Amino acid sequence: MPEIPKGEIHRSLPLNPNLPFSTTVQYGDLIFVSGIVGRDFETGEIAKLDAKEQTRQALRNISLFLEKAGSSLKNALKVNIFLKDMRLFSLVNQAYREFFLDGFPARTCVEVVSLPDPDALVEIDCIAVKTSE
Repeated sequence: MPEIPKGEIHRSLPLNPNLPFSTTVQYGDLIFVSGIVGRDFETGEIAKLDAKEQTRQALRNISLFLEKAGSSLKNALKVNIFLKDMRLFSLVNQAYREFFLDGFPARTCVEVVSLPDPDALVEIDCIAVKTSE
């Protein structure tokens, strides 16, 4: 098996310092954003108990992390969406389309029994490529 090329890995702290993961990891030009829910970072409030608004807030949150790493949702390669109820699929898609006007990244969407945040209906993670300078 070929060896993974060595490179510098940049990790950000988790939103909650008690959690054992990085919120973002950058390796070369790739940026990996961990699962993010629709909580407003400033207020700590979940974006209503509405899947559409939670999707919007989660994608706004992911956008902030990508921008800090020198990228944006325009450079998203792959998105994973975790739903507590697949009946929310069409509402999530309505909000999702608002953020990807120039084409969609590859995507997986699955229903899960629960999410770590008990108020969350949706959790989204993302892999993007860094913007060329």
